Amino acid sequence: MTIGTRLRAIFFDAGSTLIYPRVGELAGELTAFGFPASVEDFRMAECMGKRKLEEFLWPKIESREIPPQADSIYWLEYVRALLDRLCVPLHLHGDVTRRIVERFRDLRFWSEVFPDTEPLLQTLRTQRYYLGVISNSIGTIEEQLGCVGLASYFRTVLDSALVGVEKPNPGIFQMALDRAQVSAQEAVFVGDLYATDIGGAHLAGIAGVLMDRFGAYDDSVACPRITSFDALPEVLGQLGPTILP
Repeated sequence: MTIGTRLRAIFFDAGSTLIYPRVGELAGELTAFGFPASVEDFRMAECMGKRKLEEFLWPKIESREIPPQADSIYWLEYVRALLDRLCVPLHLHGDVTRRIVERFRDLRFWSEVFPDTEPLLQTLRTQRYYLGVISNSIGTIEEQLGCVGLASYFRTVLDSALVGVEKPNPGIFQMALDRAQVSAQEAVFVGDLYATDIGGAHLAGIAGVLMDRFGAYDDSVACPRITSFDALPEVLGQLGPTILP
């Protein structure tokens, strides 16, 4: 994005950006099943999954050879790292993995919203930004956002399972630009996966902002990195003026 460009649209990833899984509940379930788990175990597994995804995906982004379902690498590594941290014996990997997958596919599980989220969305709506969501999901993300009271803030919700294109393919970002009727230079995308979200946005010509609440990355990333939505207005101000006169 050219500094000073007037911003008109802000798009968000959904999972682990706007809404988060209630991993504390799952930690309790796994502990009751015989494998003591903590929220920190899930945070560390998340970091490992992201690290492995970056190693796999960035070379493909740079060569523009985008795999159709890149996020599967993240989830495979996430679960593998979690099983290792919990010292789950090999013969129980299948049972424990099923428990984890079932919970992550449950609509009610993705229902934690951090306190800084809705005030930020209210502010952006007041400033007349076009707000949208671009999510690699399973066809339920708009319903999920509705369940936690966030759906009404967004004029566009693109769910990869419904539109047939998954991040980091730039096609799904272009769909969002077309719906908002803005150019790539007039938009920003906020997401938590550096390769999938920021890399995909880059391929589409959109500036990216990395949401990194739990410190999976550091400041070596080639984009603004925030740890809460409280920091986003300042970043947007640096990228370009708001659409208000």
